[in-house]
Amino acid sequence: VIGEIGCSWPLADNERKVLRASARAQRMTGAPILIHPGRDETSPLQIIEVLAEAGADLSRTIMGHLDRTVFLRDTLTKIAEAGCYMEWDLFGTENSYYTLNPKIDMPSDAKRMDDIAWISSQGYGRKVLVAHDICAKHRLEKYGGHGYYYILSHIVPRMRARGFTGEAIDDILVNNPRDSLTFVEPEA
Repeated sequence: VIGEIGCSWPLADNERKVLRASARAQRMTGAPILIHPGRDETSPLQIIEVLAEAGADLSRTIMGHLDRTVFLRDTLTKIAEAGCYMEWDLFGTENSYYTLNPKIDMPSDAKRMDDIAWISSQGYGRKVLVAHDICAKHRLEKYGGHGYYYILSHIVPRMRARGFTGEAIDDILVNNPRDSLTFVEPEA
């Protein structure tokens, strides 16, 4: 995987260079790209524009952290229409205060599932990814966090209760991750 390519908002010149280099590396290796967008609603769309201009295969690009970045369904639709995988990767983060951007309220797991159900109903269920971004010790079970099994033990039962089909859950947990992370034949 090329990434996680961290971007800020607004994009710095060097970040644009890294995005262009990522597109080139993707063409040369067939690897997917994983993006960490800046903390602004328009950041993913700006990144998509830079990647597209550089010749990236957007269908092999994962736009991460959407649950703390994108709050408008119109923006989600534009990301989906570009062909990117859309990743809600902060499952288990159930506090509304977000220290890295106090202007926004972090969504709940229920809101994450609502957004996933909605974008899936628009025909983009095969582009949905989920994770829990366990990046700090306090998120591990040993230190009081939910741990790595949280999605399977807590979210999947809630998805079933909300009407997600077994096929949709398999896509989100098995098929989409497999497809998004598979290398393809590089360009000649």
